Amino acid sequence: MRKGFLIVLAVVLVAALAAPAMAGMDAAGFIRVKGYVSNFKNGATAPVLQPDAPDAAYVEQRFRAKFSFGEENVKAVWYVETDFGAYGDSGGSSIPANTTGGALRNSGGGLGGDRINLETKNIYIWFKLPNTSLDFTVGLQNQSDRFAGLLYGGSDMAGIFATGKVEPVSYKLGWAKLYENNNQKTDDATLYVAEVQFVPTKGASLGFTANFLQDDTQAYVSATNLPYPTVAGATNKKKAYTLGLDGTFNAGPVALTGFALYQFGKVESVLTTGVPDVDINGYAVDLRGDVNLGPGKGFLEGLYVSGGDGNGDKYKSIFTLSDVNSSPGGNSFYARTDMMILLVNGDDINTSSALIGAAASPSASTFGTCATSPGNCGRGIWHIGAGYTMPLAKQLTGKVGAGYLAATDLLVSDQNHATTGLVNNRQGKSMGTEVNANVNYNIMKGLDFGLYGAYAWLGDFYKSSAAGAKDPDDVYDVHFRLNYAF
Repeated sequence: MRKGFLIVLAVVLVAALAAPAMAGMDAAGFIRVKGYVSNFKNGATAPVLQPDAPDAAYVEQRFRAKFSFGEENVKAVWYVETDFGAYGDSGGSSIPANTTGGALRNSGGGLGGDRINLETKNIYIWFKLPNTSLDFTVGLQNQSDRFAGLLYGGSDMAGIFATGKVEPVSYKLGWAKLYENNNQKTDDATLYVAEVQFVPTKGASLGFTANFLQDDTQAYVSATNLPYPTVAGATNKKKAYTLGLDGTFNAGPVALTGFALYQFGKVESVLTTGVPDVDINGYAVDLRGDVNLGPGKGFLEGLYVSGGDGNGDKYKSIFTLSDVNSSPGGNSFYARTDMMILLVNGDDINTSSALIGAAASPSASTFGTCATSPGNCGRGIWHIGAGYTMPLAKQLTGKVGAGYLAATDLLVSDQNHATTGLVNNRQGKSMGTEVNANVNYNIMKGLDFGLYGAYAWLGDFYKSSAAGAKDPDDVYDVHFRLNYAF
């Protein structure tokens, strides 16, 4: 870490010394420390769901800083991150480096932890064409869809995105290369984006999205551990087209937000005869209401993602960036209902365990494999969440929340406990019910301390009727959070 810090410091000093020749430099970011006690979250993305689940206790930390260099119409942006998986993790020189020759990612919090663990999140050029509303972002950048991150939320991707405005309409056009496989043309993963937003009045907006995702990363390779949707035992190409609407409407103390999307496409079998293609045919709808209520603010939100039983030639759920074969988990990031166990949370660091979302669910060793996106292996999900936030005293706020999560449908294999090596005989679609609460105290400008707690009763989805099978324990998460934003 010391070397990584010195690199950042050197860049800042050089920029400062060159200030007379530069138009300007800005820096912003945060340091966040979270300490956990949980029988569910264990510092990894794979949740612990088992009978007599052990308790974990650890502290993790994240640092992020964004440096911007340039003038009014052109900037170079460098966004860096340093994570400690836990205080006391791999640190000193006795811990071997990874196979690429660098230090272990998300490490350096242990004794002698002066390891190089500086990560680049974004590095890009932003510029605006003079005398126009058109601007371009070129390079490794952060992008989110207009569906609350359901397809891709806060995802870092390399590409070119352009935005512009012709009142009362704004638009975005983009291209991103998600995976480049040996620089060949026909074995990559690529995303194309087109968005238009119409804002007729201050309190209302309507948006339209058309996306195209092409994943050819498995076209000419061995088909093992294929993501869903998949054609078992075959290499394939995937094409997914997404059409969607989103909108907002404010009426007095109530603000309504919602979206609807339809996705279609094909998983095309290649190189293997006799294996049928699979049609992608899924949809999702979401509606949220925020209201000023008494001294605080409340919300109620519902999400529905279609699903099927996996039997036949149709995949009846949605295909997200978390399903792309070369993509790490977490690119689908629906966190708007602020759940701590059922779904991923926008405040997550390395611990991103959830019953669905950016973590594997359920446990592969106990309940069978499952994709890392809300498509839920083709089952789909439906979710309802609510919360209320209010001031408790000067500089002190509190929040309570609750939510429910269920699979839209069960796969045929979920009802067949004879599946090789798995116990899949699920008793139902219900995945869990969560209650959560937190209090946060603003110590001084930019510095906050909070205490958080959540408990979830697991549903029948995690219970098996197979003889001798034991149900997993209900799960909890208690943690503190210290955050300094600058």
